Amino acid sequence: MKKILSALVLLIIGTCAFPQSLKNSVPAENPEVSPAVLVSENTAPASMSKAVRNFEKTFKNVAGEKWYEMPDGFRVNFTAKDVRCRIDYDKKGNWTHTIRYYDEKKLPVEVRRLVVSSYLDYSIRTVEEIEAPHTDILYVIHLEGETNWINIKVADNEITELEKMKKS
Repeated sequence: MKKILSALVLLIIGTCAFPQSLKNSVPAENPEVSPAVLVSENTAPASMSKAVRNFEKTFKNVAGEKWYEMPDGFRVNFTAKDVRCRIDYDKKGNWTHTIRYYDEKKLPVEVRRLVVSSYLDYSIRTVEEIEAPHTDILYVIHLEGETNWINIKVADNEITELEKMKKS
């Protein structure tokens, strides 16, 4: 499970470090990126129904709901209570993880305090809160300093520096 979370964290960092817009699909030329196909009610596969039921039972008031079919399952992107969210389900419709994207104001106080006291000269740009079955919530936090960007992971009240980049 730790390997899966570590891989997920690295995937998220890569996605955030090099943002790209997802239209109807991700180009298949890059083998590192799984193709995602936008799904409409007319094109939704029958195997997606469990994921949709799970989603609708858990989330009531959402905006911008968009479903994608992935090689290994399904993804839904949406906004709930001013927080961008992404939920992935496996091919059987079982929840695999949730990622919430938000700013410093929505970060839990104890996590914010830990980060701010450790990185005094940096400001928190964005937060990714990752929740998966049978694991504690972890946070990938993107920091900006005068000359560097730093991506850190916060889990179990411990900070791990994932990536440090010089500004050009």
